[in-house]
Amino acid sequence: MKVLLINPPQAFYPGSEQPAGNLPIGLMYIAAVLQRAGVTVEILDAFMAATFQKNGETITVGMPFEQIKQEVQNRKPDIVGISGPFTCQIENSIIVSKLTKEVNPDILTVMGGPHVTLVPKEFLEEAKDVDVAVIGEGEYAMLEVAQAFEGKKQLSEIQGIAYREKEKVIINPSRALIENLDELPYPAYDLVDMEHYLNPKKIGYRSFQDRAISMITSRGCPFNCCFCAVHLHMGQKFRAHSAQYVLDHIQYVVDKFKVKNIFFEDDNLTLDVKRFEAICDGIIERNIKIGWETPNGVRADCLNMELLKKMKQSGANSIFVGVESGDQQILDNVICKSLDLKRVVEFAKDAKQIGLKTGAFYIIGFPGETKENMQRTVDFALGLKRDFDVGMHLFIATPSYGTRLYEECKAKGYIQQNLTWNAFAEARQPKGMPLIKTNEFTPAEVKEIAAKALAEYKKLSLMGHVKHPKKALKTAFDQPQLILKYIKNLL
Repeated sequence: MKVLLINPPQAFYPGSEQPAGNLPIGLMYIAAVLQRAGVTVEILDAFMAATFQKNGETITVGMPFEQIKQEVQNRKPDIVGISGPFTCQIENSIIVSKLTKEVNPDILTVMGGPHVTLVPKEFLEEAKDVDVAVIGEGEYAMLEVAQAFEGKKQLSEIQGIAYREKEKVIINPSRALIENLDELPYPAYDLVDMEHYLNPKKIGYRSFQDRAISMITSRGCPFNCCFCAVHLHMGQKFRAHSAQYVLDHIQYVVDKFKVKNIFFEDDNLTLDVKRFEAICDGIIERNIKIGWETPNGVRADCLNMELLKKMKQSGANSIFVGVESGDQQILDNVICKSLDLKRVVEFAKDAKQIGLKTGAFYIIGFPGETKENMQRTVDFALGLKRDFDVGMHLFIATPSYGTRLYEECKAKGYIQQNLTWNAFAEARQPKGMPLIKTNEFTPAEVKEIAAKALAEYKKLSLMGHVKHPKKALKTAFDQPQLILKYIKNLL
């Protein structure tokens, strides 16, 4: 038996950021578990083929679909597992399943990911070429699906999947979350061309760091922000690799692949402060020469001066925090973030004092907000930039399937009833139009607030470069891609 895991191409719309070619970590974890069980498995990362195909204003990045079909035909898999990322990219995953069935209708097609997890019944009713949907964590579910293919068990016995039986969609009971993440092997680095990901000059893909990879050290989120689906996909219980496992993993990729930078993609990297402090201590004690960042953001209330110092000493290039709103009332009663903005200011002050680069994420356009509430968020963000040089990353609320935000918008008529998958993707782009409209604001008004905020932020950034030319020159020398992006934005 042979399993082929495919990371599909992705579609990008006008105003999209340049695509970033990162390791397909989810597929690599699944592959590692299959390998350990003696299953023959291969990975086809069709997204990293670096072919750009234009269709109107949309650009599809990755291997052409006909070539993917040929790869499936040449590799002759019994099972094809397809990564189904966020809603905005699910269409390409469905196309890959269709092409697979065209090669051989007997190939078992399996798909997982956030979108599939949140709407498994609706998904299988529409995606007729997908046989099995994996709900939640995929490592052991995929292994048992492979065992079922060999006749060692029935699909009806496998927890955490949905499947089709005589045109009827069957949803099995949920699978228990993996409690001890340390039992998982490292991702299957041997099944991908690591140099293809580590080369900072990889054609067509954004890369701000040299020899950089992504790494995930924990799963789950105990919080309940209205816009976020992470806890629906990975559970509300926070589970984490031990500090020892993480340190050994870092040591492994540094020694074997000469990795110089790591993007920790956790949703709650620092939630267990003692664990993360032990990770920082271990990097320092082992003298591991590594730079690292937190692109998904961490909680400001899980940081203190002592930990920030250790983070910087252990190689932190920058720390991003999720703030969401600069209006405490919106944060408490609309977003339900459970965050005191005073802790954000305290974090910004401490980080500036020790010379640690910082950034913050903000979101405006929630039902329950007024334009005045949104402006308070903008003022808060610009204030942090002005006083503490905290980078502003401003987004507009988009209702993802399964979230409380989506359910409220749907129930109250704040969004169209039948949104296309592409609408979710386009709404997230700078040139796209937001989806939410209430009695308090229109999508165009939210865009205008965001545009004015960005213009003011650029002015502050330019002033900062003029005031601190040495710092600007160092950034230009260390990361010229950032300077080119900055100049492009100004123009």
